[in-house]
Formats: sequence, structure tokens, C-alpha cells
Amino acid sequence: MDKITEICIYLYDGEQVIDSFTTLINPQTPIPYFITKMTGITNEMVKKAPLFEEVAKRIVEITEGAVFVAHNVRFDYGFVQRAFRNLGYTYTRAQLCTVRLTQKLIPDLPSYSLGNICRSLNIPHKKAHRAYGDAEATLILFQKLMNLEHTPEDTESLLKSQMQEVRLPPHLSKEIFDALPDDTGVYYMHNAEGEVIYVGKSNSIKDRIASHFREAHKKSRALRMVEEVMDLSYELTGNELIALLREDEEIKKLQPRYNRRQKRQFYHYGIYSEPDTHGYLRLFIERLADNGEKPEAIYSSRKNAEAALMKKIEQHNLCQNLCGLSTGKGACFHYQIHICKGACIREEAPDDYNLRVEEAIAGMNYGRKNFVVVGDGRDFEEQTLTFIENGVYVGYMYIQSALVNRHNWHTLRGMVAPKHENPDVLHILRNFIRKNPKTVVVY
Repeated sequence: MDKITEICIYLYDGEQVIDSFTTLINPQTPIPYFITKMTGITNEMVKKAPLFEEVAKRIVEITEGAVFVAHNVRFDYGFVQRAFRNLGYTYTRAQLCTVRLTQKLIPDLPSYSLGNICRSLNIPHKKAHRAYGDAEATLILFQKLMNLEHTPEDTESLLKSQMQEVRLPPHLSKEIFDALPDDTGVYYMHNAEGEVIYVGKSNSIKDRIASHFREAHKKSRALRMVEEVMDLSYELTGNELIALLREDEEIKKLQPRYNRRQKRQFYHYGIYSEPDTHGYLRLFIERLADNGEKPEAIYSSRKNAEAALMKKIEQHNLCQNLCGLSTGKGACFHYQIHICKGACIREEAPDDYNLRVEEAIAGMNYGRKNFVVVGDGRDFEEQTLTFIENGVYVGYMYIQSALVNRHNWHTLRGMVAPKHENPDVLHILRNFIRKNPKTVVVY
């Protein structure tokens, strides 16, 4: 759910609260059960509450000229900004995150969630997950942080370093930057001719573009790029995997001048597998070639491939000779030190040896043939489905969540517009799936 159900604002002048505003908000949509369970806010409670548009003016007035302070500010600020954007209004405030500020000033806490910080610092937090309870706890936390031992000059310097202030490129209008979303997707930087000169992806488009502008002075090439920027555009993707895939697709298609790494092939070597004349499954390293042969894993250099293969040899008691890392005849060195079980001298049966090779291969790639990666969509009613069939990337699609269970996976797979798999896509998918195994559904 991406609608606000409650808002609480304390206007703090550095010494005391000088104004406040708290109200439930009618989101004009049913509140999901898990939100009610977490916050205690029910549909009945918000039935007669004001709409966001009815309190928007008060929010603008009370925060005018103020810094938007919140715990994990990007999350809260994003909700408020989206609500204003739905009204056709651009809401922008300087932001300060108490998560980052606490990490900076108290670096040894076991956790930086608001609840755990409150427990660690003895801050009362009576109504967790309610707007007024979290806002009050965040205010007390901020006061405690400001009262730690440091001079007024140090405090001012610290706050300035933590606040998200951005100096825009000379030819870019503030309205264009302010309209950027704090959502996941792909973004494009355009020059005076409208040409795309850079493509990127981020879980927060606005934050990432702001970081380009803040850090441009550190590298002359980045500064040249920023000085050319006259327009920005973006495409929301709903989740990081689709953003990564879309970024790769767009860079290869548009060839933006300032995207250097992704325009050329970064992965040059692969680990391949094939049976030998005696039935043993061999692993070997070769340079990638566009001949239809699919590697089990890909690497940027032969050295990296050899290091990865050696690790697999040791983990699965494989044979150096049958993995191409030793060229001698007879028993390999690992047989002498009891790592290899004798496949090199046909002392171990091929079937027994090949089982361990297949385990090693499964650890390098997807580990399965046909599956779909399920992800969030561009709103709470939508999902993304990314299909891999027979170990090969097929493509992705957006679909209404309610329709997912009405079709079987094979039917949905047939609705996907085919995409091209390349080494970068292969690396993106394998890396994402390794880090997010719960997103995978096998069919």
C-alpha cells in the first residue's frame, strides 16, 4: 500500500517544539490487513478522517522553510512527495535522516532501527508504527544526538554534511529535478539536443541523480557530463532486478557517451562443461565466444575464472586434470594430498565423480532449469515475472497481481516479449537470484 493513513509533524526550532500537526488520513482505498496489524489503524478509524488533499495546505505551511527530518527519511519523504505529486504539486524540502546521523555519532549500536535505538538509548516509544509515536521518538532521538558533546560549529557542520542539499547543473531547471520520484527504476540524462548521454538505475531515482550532481566535482569526466545535462527522464520498474535488466538493455541500445563499462563486454571468460571419452564430466575455462555454447559461469578475466574453479575443486573434491588446471599425465597433485578421489587415473567411477561436478555446476548457475522470479510491480496491485526456461533468460512482464493465480506459468511465459541474453544479463540474473533465493518459483 502506498497511501498515507496518518501523518504527524513536530516543528522544532532547535530548542523546543513551536508547532505540531497530527491527523489520520482517509486513503480512499481499503487498508491491507498487515498494515492494520502493524499500526492498529483500521478502515473504520479512517472512514471520517480528512483526505490528504484537505490537509495538504497545512502540511505545506507548517514545513515551509524547514528541514524534513525522519528516521529513514527517504521512505517517509517519498510517501509525502508522492501524495503531493498525485495532487499535481511538487513538494520539496531539505532532508535529514536520523538513521545516518545516529550511525555517524554513535557508531557501535547493535541495530539502527528506531525501536532498537530507543531501547539502546532509553527513549520512550509508546506507540511504535503510529505516526505520532514514531515522530515523538524521532524528535527525542534528534535532541539527544544534538546534545552529545560537540561545539556549535561542529554541530552546524555535521548537519550540513548529512542534509541532502543538491547544486543543480547550470542548464537544468529546478522543476525537472523536483519532479523526480523516490522510486526504483531507470533514469536518463539528456543534453541540449535531447540525446541520451547517460543511463543509470537506482532504488531511489532522485537520490541517485542527486548524488551524481553532488559528487561531480571529484572527477573531471563526471563534471563534464553534469555540465551537459539539460533534461532528465525516467522509467519506473517496480523492483531492482527489472531496473538492472532494463538499464543493461537501454545502454546497449542507446550507447550513451558517458556509460563506459556497460557499453563494452565486461565478461570475457567462462567455465564450460563437457563429457570426455571415458564419461567423466570435464570443466574447463575458455574465452567467451558467440557460438551458442552457454558457459556455466562467466568472469571478467581468466585469473578470476581460475580462482573460482580452484575453489570449486577444493569444495567438491574434483580433479585438477579433469578441470584443465593441470596438464600432467597420470594422477594429479590433488590426488596425492587426498582431495581428488582418483578420477584422473580412472580409480573413481564416472557416475560418482560426475555427481560432484553437477553439484559444483549447480552452485555456479541457477541450479534449476525452468523458473520465474517474482517481484514487486510499479504499484501495490502489480507484480513482475522474469522467466528462465531451460536455463536461458526469456524476458520479463508486468501483470496485475490478481491475474497471476488465474494462469499457469507456461501460459504466462507465452505472453512474455522475448529478450536477448548476453553475459551481462547472465551475471545480473545469477547474482540477483543468489542474493534473493526466496523470489524464485520453480515450475
